Amino acid sequence: MQLKSLLLGTATAMIVAGGAQAADLTIAEPVDYVKVCDTFGKGFFYSPGTDTCIKVGGYVKFGTSFGNTDFGVYNPIYPGSNWSNFFTEASIQLTASSVTEYGNLTGWIDYRAKTGNSGGFNSSLTEVINSSTNSAYVDTAYIELGPLKAGRFDSLFDFGQGYTDTGSFASDSKVDHIQLTYAVNGFGLSVSVEDQRDRGAASGLDGLYRSGAVYAQGGQDNIPDVVGAISYAAGIVNAKLAAAYVNDAVDRTGTGTLINPYTYSAETGWAVGGSVELALSQFSAGDKFQVSASYGDNANSYTGISGGTSVANLSSALLGSTAGAVSGTSWSAFASYKHVWTPQVWSAVTGGYASFDGNGQWYGNADVTAWRGVFTTGFTPVKGLDIIAEGMYSGVDYTNLNNVQDDGGAWAANFWIKRSW
Repeated sequence: MQLKSLLLGTATAMIVAGGAQAADLTIAEPVDYVKVCDTFGKGFFYSPGTDTCIKVGGYVKFGTSFGNTDFGVYNPIYPGSNWSNFFTEASIQLTASSVTEYGNLTGWIDYRAKTGNSGGFNSSLTEVINSSTNSAYVDTAYIELGPLKAGRFDSLFDFGQGYTDTGSFASDSKVDHIQLTYAVNGFGLSVSVEDQRDRGAASGLDGLYRSGAVYAQGGQDNIPDVVGAISYAAGIVNAKLAAAYVNDAVDRTGTGTLINPYTYSAETGWAVGGSVELALSQFSAGDKFQVSASYGDNANSYTGISGGTSVANLSSALLGSTAGAVSGTSWSAFASYKHVWTPQVWSAVTGGYASFDGNGQWYGNADVTAWRGVFTTGFTPVKGLDIIAEGMYSGVDYTNLNNVQDDGGAWAANFWIKRSW
């Protein structure tokens, strides 16, 4: 009996002690696991504890190019200027979307960085600067709520530049702007107010100022460009017609001295353009065809005379960095075709033409015509990996203010490999 009493007492003490320790334990909170969000498509997941859906994307791209040009100042600086160029580009893309009573609310950013030199005669000024400094920059970023979209993204006037990696001459500008769109039954009506300084306008220069030994005054009024567009997409047809009222160009008088400084007078302008794209899957699965044309008065970046993919980018001698602000009329047109050989292999060809006719006193007698042909082949051996090889040739005829003619061409071969996710 004494042994039995001892065992019972020991067991009772252990139970009491164990209960006391259990009472001191912290109760674990439930784990809030990441959940898939299929409201906005593949790749989205819920941000824990919120109703916001997040998507992470991006790419790493390695490329090289080589080429030559006999136009302008390039060869005198680099004799025998066949050249090679290597670069690496990285992009991080983030999307945050949620459903609200006013429509879907989305924030999107494409943040990029680029190393190495810039080549191929098709790089924008932003790419040239950032590739030489190896700095990161915002390529695209916007906020979207229902029909309203605001931030830095493609201009409403842009129609694309074809299916080749190097585009043809056309509007190719990312600008800070606010855009409103109404869509119904395949039709879309849009209007945007855009910062004209992103297109090279010489704005905000009122008052006498000095740059080196040159004196100047005046400039373009700081008034945004206004763009309107109507689009239609149904079946095999995707079409768009756009018009713009612009405040980009200036005319220049004077000699640049203190007594007779350069005077820049603001010139208003306008542009119209259109594009039609046909999906030719009935002919061959994945095939596409696009044709586009634009005309502008004092609106050079709207026709591809200046801007990201432009005539002016062929040489610093061609109108120079001021091409976006030079007064004159211009037009451009291109056609592009893409053929899919297999689900992994495709080819595309693009041909385009552009023309500029100067007016006013600054570039009143200047005329420029240019054409470009591009052939590209792409290979996707596995999902998320693209390999591109491309050849491009551009020709230019230029007559300056003194009726002195210059002509030449530029060719480039480009190759790059890109891993996207």
